[in-house]
Amino acid sequence: MEYQIQTTDQFNKDVKFYKRKKKYFHIVDDIDDIIEELKKGNFLGDDVPDLRLPVDEAVYKVRAINTDTNVGKSDGYRLIYYVIKNEYEVYLLTIYYKKVKENIDTKKIVELIKNIYV
Repeated sequence: MEYQIQTTDQFNKDVKFYKRKKKYFHIVDDIDDIIEELKKGNFLGDDVPDLRLPVDEAVYKVRAINTDTNVGKSDGYRLIYYVIKNEYEVYLLTIYYKKVKENIDTKKIVELIKNIYV
């Protein structure tokens, strides 16, 4: 079964910011391959620990290249997504550029997950 990909308000806001303010026009293209893998149930990236989620849920952080800056994945985007495995749903929580924001804390991730259910 294919996973349904949902974008959150924060994710949409982030993409809009990078397109308009930073002129990173290829951000959607840069994460397209990742989204295709998520649809297949291939959860890329690293599991974000210490979130105390139920067994069938997880949050991952995956690196993506930023083709607008000609740097590799290590200095590119970070895409944070939330998976509910038994419901076949993936929520794109946020995306950020490593050179702009070093990391995201677990409190912010928990807040983004709670906003899905509001």
